[in-house]
Amino acid sequence: LTLYNYEKQRKAAAPRPGPSAGTARIGGPFKLTDHRGRPFSSEDLQGEFAVLYFGFTFCPDICPDELEKVAQAVDSVEERTGRQIVPVFVTVDPERDTVRVVREYCAEFHPRLVGLTGAPKDIKALAKAYRVYYNRTMEDGDDYLVDHSIITYLLNPDGTFNTFFGKNSTAEEMADRVAGIVAGWAGEHPEYGEVKGGR
Repeated sequence: LTLYNYEKQRKAAAPRPGPSAGTARIGGPFKLTDHRGRPFSSEDLQGEFAVLYFGFTFCPDICPDELEKVAQAVDSVEERTGRQIVPVFVTVDPERDTVRVVREYCAEFHPRLVGLTGAPKDIKALAKAYRVYYNRTMEDGDDYLVDHSIITYLLNPDGTFNTFFGKNSTAEEMADRVAGIVAGWAGEHPEYGEVKGGR
């Protein structure tokens, strides 16, 4: 790809705020494998708010920074609202990110971080549903990086897409917005119960 086409493809994959980024355009059902080697689907997230981040365990700096931010925001929201948020890491490098690798990686960031991997075709389908761009770069055999969208997605307890946060969002900004969304949802949905136990 030329640099022009490369940037064009990356920008086209990114979700956009406003009417064009509605629930019909972002997200959808999926079936993958979690960090414990168990089947995990979108239905397992039903009933709780969840935040999804797409990345890869061999990422040298951006992914660790973003996951630390997610962990801080999740804990802050839970302290403010008394409601549990499910943090989820989805690999875009399933060839190297096995169940064991993902399990060890997730343990570094949050005790309830759910790590997901699976067949390349299933990861590709989920990434497409969330308009996540990713592409291998600087390949030298099994040594390579993965360029990818740096976006964290918030899902409602019914599994629908709510909003997303870019790299420039701080943990505090993310927590503020999510706490407000959680409070609003609780007010509009009486069936939204108390904090559930961790996974």
